[in-house]
Amino acid sequence: MANFESLINQEIHASPNGLLIVDENLNPQLLQAASGWQALTNRFDQQQALLDQAWHCSLSDFEWPVGFTTDLVLFRISKEKAVVNYLINLVAEQLKTGARLILFGDKSEGIKSYAKNGQKRLNGDRSEIKLGGDSWRVELTVGKTTGIPLDDQNYHQVREVTKVSEYSLLSKPGVYGWKKIDQGSQQLIERLPSMIDRELPIGSDRVLDLGCGSGYLTLASCSQATHITATDNNAAAIKATQATLETAGFKAELCLTNAGEELASEYDLILCNPPFHSGFGIDYDLTDRFSKNAAKLLATKGQACFVVNQHVPLKRIASRYFESVALDQDTGKFCTYLLTKPKR
Repeated sequence: MANFESLINQEIHASPNGLLIVDENLNPQLLQAASGWQALTNRFDQQQALLDQAWHCSLSDFEWPVGFTTDLVLFRISKEKAVVNYLINLVAEQLKTGARLILFGDKSEGIKSYAKNGQKRLNGDRSEIKLGGDSWRVELTVGKTTGIPLDDQNYHQVREVTKVSEYSLLSKPGVYGWKKIDQGSQQLIERLPSMIDRELPIGSDRVLDLGCGSGYLTLASCSQATHITATDNNAAAIKATQATLETAGFKAELCLTNAGEELASEYDLILCNPPFHSGFGIDYDLTDRFSKNAAKLLATKGQACFVVNQHVPLKRIASRYFESVALDQDTGKFCTYLLTKPKR
């Protein structure tokens, strides 16, 4: 795989202005800010890191920065097809004739298909350069008239995915696994009454949904009396969870955070299905961050209930931050754990 950050820096320094789209597949600490350039991301941690690098950076569910004009967009392609198609459509709507979109990615990630489909959408020229190995640079220009929009699954539309009891679980493209209920999260809800030794729904406790996604864990476990905080790193997830809980009549505080790091309150119960993917790769540092922050945020006599894929070494990681990390159930695919007695 090519060093995409280095290649992007070269493009930035070769042009007086432009927009860099950043999701979880780039390391912001390696991206060099330049006058005339802006970044756009949907990830809270990426925005904070870019601001630390002196970037001007917009955080949203990939909405075009207000008042910003340019003739060049750089984009290291995302993992989800709907996101890539949406961003190509966005470029077609925002850029003028002759403007350029430069895509970076690997053949195994679909870069060749995005090149062909992107050319049809922008209706201009296309050039492709092999960077070595599986990696490619694709440059597309905007034609005088643009083509038919690519299928982005109606990116900004929040819609019902399924029912959870009498409630509707709402989600949208851009939220991980948005078309269905995650099996691990479902296992955590099934095991939760036994883990916390009481029936659902939860009453007036202070509950934190740490990494809320579309809000399933809250929706399936809480009541309208619960004091709910739901947080995620992804702007699309916050949008989906807000819609889910508002439709169900739940009151909640929703906020963008980096694995809960910015929160200060204490919670009686923390529910978490921590991610272990970062873009196209696996990152166990995410599990460490979620465990560490859960210990910081859990009340002294509180309970943190986690579910992880079987290969994630949660007991080893979380034992740094909790006196007790008890395995509840191992199905051969997912493991549920009860974490108590946070180390102070």
